[in-house]
Amino acid sequence: MRDELVPFLVARSGRALDDFARWVAPRREVEWVLSMVQYMPMSAWTREDLKRRFGRSDDPEIEARRQEILQTLLADSPEVKEQLIEQGMEQGIQKGIEKGQQQGRLTEARAALRRVLARRGLAVSAALEAQIDGCSELATLERWLDQAVTAASAGDALV
Repeated sequence: MRDELVPFLVARSGRALDDFARWVAPRREVEWVLSMVQYMPMSAWTREDLKRRFGRSDDPEIEARRQEILQTLLADSPEVKEQLIEQGMEQGIQKGIEKGQQQGRLTEARAALRRVLARRGLAVSAALEAQIDGCSELATLERWLDQAVTAASAGDALV
């Protein structure tokens, strides 16, 4: 491709611009293609196709260039960087809340199981205590709790 033809080709629209975008992407520097994607009116399909081409790569050299471009773009757009940080923090907080709620449910289920076993006078060995503490599935703890209501021994309840 001759550089003097690029402005003419970029000025095209519709399918011609889409075809040009797909043709030029592997032939130009990533920065140039990113600029084109950002500023040129092309179909959504072509825009997404070009974005996919710049996705994560297993090649460390390509990935390093991709990371450099991303850092440059974020440095030029501090408001976008701040927005991404806030979104990440919100997601982290939400995951933390969900994890905390799950841990709370597990703790309550373990306590209820121990309470039923104690009320029924069923002896809980150190091995069974460890089994109860090591269980991280709420459904299993609830099943054990149901079984503890009628089990002949603590061992029978934790089957």
